[in-house]
Amino acid sequence: MPGAIVKIILDNVYNKTVPRPINLRPGYDMEHVFKYRPQTDEYRYEKVVEIEKQYDYLSIIRSHESPQQWANRVRGPLQELLSKREYSLYHVYCLFGSFGQLKSKTFYVNGELYEDHFAYRRPSIHKSQMAICFKCWKLVKITEVEPRKEYYSGWGRWAYEIESKDLMKDHWNNSCSSQRCHNFVGKVIIPSTPNFEPACISPTSQEMILPSSYQSSSPSQRRSEQGITSKIFISSLYAKQKNLLPSINHLNRPVLKLDDGTEITIV
Repeated sequence: MPGAIVKIILDNVYNKTVPRPINLRPGYDMEHVFKYRPQTDEYRYEKVVEIEKQYDYLSIIRSHESPQQWANRVRGPLQELLSKREYSLYHVYCLFGSFGQLKSKTFYVNGELYEDHFAYRRPSIHKSQMAICFKCWKLVKITEVEPRKEYYSGWGRWAYEIESKDLMKDHWNNSCSSQRCHNFVGKVIIPSTPNFEPACISPTSQEMILPSSYQSSSPSQRRSEQGITSKIFISSLYAKQKNLLPSINHLNRPVLKLDDGTEITIV
């Protein structure tokens, strides 16, 4: 699972306490986030803002860049940030493209500089409405969705809500290519980011291949072009997660051979 989930709840009574964000993307500004989830000793606002700033900085599409150029530039740093389990409350399943500057309000108290975390504002949403999906790493257009009507038993009334996943459902159901990776051989698994669809690696050269670079050709063409032999090496972590180890251990063989002669080795 990702980090904490911040919902948008549209209700006349509730929104007097937790303000409705300026758009329908959950957790857009810090005032909404902090009213939604009060601060505790383990949940410090300054840490939350520090993490959000890192994602927001990566989200900015520069004036001379196309969305694709932006995506190519930030994928690496974004993957590294996710691997540290430093999850955003806003960029939960994708990194929304933006423009402008990060905005913070600071003030002095007895000569010391402080920051008003409630006053932190993100850059504006980019006019392209593009985002980088954390599952397949493709660029996808993310538009606002209609709120769902939900019954809140504690309140005894109906209200409307939006979650971060609601913005992704159309992409996940129709154009997300994360499942195509099963045609390749091994996977680099980052356990700390379960919603992060990892890149694949070649078993011979061990080079990382991003999804955009292998979708255009077939597996047989790639094997021919790259000189890959009919040997497959699978990470023991991946095999354990997919419950492959018990079946292979039962055969009491370090290598499993398929009917076509392909050898599978757990490493």
